[in-house]
This record gives sequence, structure tokens and C-alpha cells, in this order.
Amino acid sequence: MRQIGTLPKGIDPKVFSDYLLTLGMKTRVDERPEGWLLWIYDEDHLARAVEVLQGYLTRPDDPRYQKAVDAAEAIRRREQERDKEFRRNYREVSDLWASPGLRRRPLTIILAAICVVVFVLQESSRRSAPVEGRLRFSTTYVDQEGRRHGNGLNDVLHGEVWRLVTPIFLHFGILHLVFNVWALNSFGTMIEASRGTLRLAALVLVSAVVSNLGQHFYMERLGPGEPQLFGGISGVICALFGYIWIKGLYEPEQRMILHPNNVTVVLLWLALCMTGMMGPIANAAHVVGLMVGVALGVLRF
Repeated sequence: MRQIGTLPKGIDPKVFSDYLLTLGMKTRVDERPEGWLLWIYDEDHLARAVEVLQGYLTRPDDPRYQKAVDAAEAIRRREQERDKEFRRNYREVSDLWASPGLRRRPLTIILAAICVVVFVLQESSRRSAPVEGRLRFSTTYVDQEGRRHGNGLNDVLHGEVWRLVTPIFLHFGILHLVFNVWALNSFGTMIEASRGTLRLAALVLVSAVVSNLGQHFYMERLGPGEPQLFGGISGVICALFGYIWIKGLYEPEQRMILHPNNVTVVLLWLALCMTGMMGPIANAAHVVGLMVGVALGVLRF
């Protein structure tokens, strides 16, 4: 902020400030014994503001200055409306992250509960693994040489279509479960509270099927016939993340906005998973899920 000059006491500083505002220059006025001290906020406007001030001091009664009063008021009203809209959106997005009640996010709670219940059943029946066997993408069989193989798409093609979705409910370890349920609660709540339960249901269903198929075909390419023991809802979570990310960039009126730092952290996490440093992870499901979410966001779904 720089000083541009002083107005005598007999001249109304508001008229001059309003005129500068219509020219795109914001000012501050301080009262002093000798007059009104004028400041310009943007230093790039300094030379232009000084020039305008000299013209105003020469002819302060010029009608163009008085006409600027109404225009300046209109500019202030628009700024106030934009500020009010920003504060409203900021508050609503914060409320979404503050875990609204069950009625605003029933599907998110149900999905998280299913993941927890399935995990408990997995752990309690680890020896025979009946739960995993029914929810995996495909069952396995043992050949004559005692080697285990996967059935690929055979189970699905013979009517067990639920296997296209149910691997998302399988988790292998408490940390795997806790992290995924936390992320599901965050992203799922934001989408469901803003866009509705049916929209979230469609996102989850489409991303579950496509990401599971993506992981299946990727593993088939690496080792045909190998048992496909992948699971977890992280592919869906990547889709929800991608959807929110795109909506925040191109449709901020939907009130789903991620901080750029959070976007960077998630993308770096996905990249780290691909290095293999985090152990065996269904990276294909992550990538495909992210692509699904981004695509649906771009398509304004």
C-alpha cells in the first residue's frame, strides 16, 4: 500500500475513492488535521492514481466524479454478494467434513459397516475362509499337481455376478480396513451430502465393477490362471477422490472442493504404492478407479 497524496478538508474523499474504484483501484482514507490522507492498495496503480488525483484536485466538481458514486456502490454490492457466497460455500464444505448425521449419508455408513462386518467374519473364519471364498472375484481350484489356480471370469459368466462388486468389501489387515473406512467416510460423505445417495450409489457400483475388472485383466496379463486374491474398497475410494477433484476444479458450485495439498498427498500416495514399497497392492484397481471418477466428473454426472 502506497500513499498517493492528500485532499483538503473541504473536499469529500468518498467521491474520489468511488471514482478510483470504478477504475479498478481500491483506496484507503485516513483523516488528518491537514486533510484526508489517501492510500492506494495496489502499488502497480500508484502512478495512475497520482495522475487521477491531480485531475480531481483541478476540477473536483466535474460531473463524472459524482456519477461514479452509483457505479461504485454497485461494485461494492457485487463484491459483498461474492464474499457472502464464498463464506456460505466454505461453511457448507466444512460442515460436510464435520460428519453430518445418518440421514444425510446413509449409504456411506452402510458401506463402511459392511466392510467392518465382513472383516470380522473373515478373521473369525480364517481357517476355512468361507466368507472370502464367496466374495472374491473368482474361486480357485487345485490341479493334479497340487497347484492352485483361479477361475478367472468363469464364476461371473456362470451367474455369480456379485463377484464383480463384492471384492471391495474384503480387507486384509486392520490397517487396511481402518484407512479405507476413514477415506470412504470422508469422500463418501462429501458426495452423498452434496449430490445425494443415488448419485453415490451409482458411483460406487460403476467404479467397483470397472476397477475390479481392471485389476482382473491386469493380473491375467501378468500371470494367466493365477489366483486373484485382491480386495478392498480403495479402488472405489480413488474413484470418489477423482470425482470430487474434478468437481472442485470445474463445478465449484457443487460445493465439493479439495485443498490442493490434499490432492497432492493422495496422488503421491498412489505413486508410492506403485513402487512396490508398500507391499502387494491392487494398483490397477486404484488407477482404473481414479480414471472412472475423473471421467464421470468431466462428464458432469
